[in-house]
Amino acid sequence: MSIFRKHDGFTLLEVLVSFSVILILTAFFPLLLKNLSLLTEKGDGIHPLELEVFIQQATREVRNAKRVSVESNAMVIINQDDQRVTYEFYQKNVRRRVNGTGHELLLHGVESITFKEVNNGAIVNVKGKDEIIHEFKLGAIRTSWTSK
Repeated sequence: MSIFRKHDGFTLLEVLVSFSVILILTAFFPLLLKNLSLLTEKGDGIHPLELEVFIQQATREVRNAKRVSVESNAMVIINQDDQRVTYEFYQKNVRRRVNGTGHELLLHGVESITFKEVNNGAIVNVKGKDEIIHEFKLGAIRTSWTSK
């Protein structure tokens, strides 16, 4: 009888290796569940992922704009096609409109939003229902705009 022959079974080494792999995977499982719950839970305020998408979209539009201004607490962007894009507060939401038409809701659960015109962009303050204020700057790299 040879020592190196296997007869219908697993060696101790194979069992230990598979057991180690299972233990490593189960060690990361609680971290995965925690991150998944943070991404999907809906609180009273503005969802962080929703806010991030809003910032990215608005920044892209500001960077590609001919002109940015603030009119009656709404940010107005004149884009390359001479369309008037407005970001405004509307019934506890922030909406985007193009040439006065459309109704694209970008942020939900907003208590208030203010826009302040600065050189080459705007500073935005968004207050959620949870009373947390998020402040960020939407700016462009251009230097050809004139401030009022």
